[in-house]
Amino acid sequence: MTPLFKKLNYKEQPNIVAINSPKTFDNELEEMSKRATIIKEFMEVIEIEQFISAIYQKLKGDAVIWLCYPKMTSKNYKCDFNRDSGWTSLSKYNLELVRQVSIDDDFSALRFRKVEFIKTITRRESFAITKEAKKRTTQKGM
Repeated sequence: MTPLFKKLNYKEQPNIVAINSPKTFDNELEEMSKRATIIKEFMEVIEIEQFISAIYQKLKGDAVIWLCYPKMTSKNYKCDFNRDSGWTSLSKYNLELVRQVSIDDDFSALRFRKVEFIKTITRRESFAITKEAKKRTTQKGM
């Protein structure tokens, strides 16, 4: 298994969907194709709301959802959202941010989970995006 997929908590899931993945991710996907079916799609612009709306009904149980985005420090890629903003549309699907990892010099990835599968929510209330997470956070009023 590649170091990146270890970071992404890959646990032998049979399918991997890589949407709008950067070229630097190709070698990782090639290596992982020995373990799982790789489904790769490319889009010029990802609208987070449209994407989640399209896949949400297919998310069963504690689905593993990683969304990649360009780092603010990237010299090669730019977007209109970042780690701290642009994700609020996921709240109506009851998805909450639980982890961030660096992919490479240009990209980071955020993992989202359905709130009902999160045991303890330790982030500040102001960073929680769902009503449920705001109620359950251990850091109220921050």
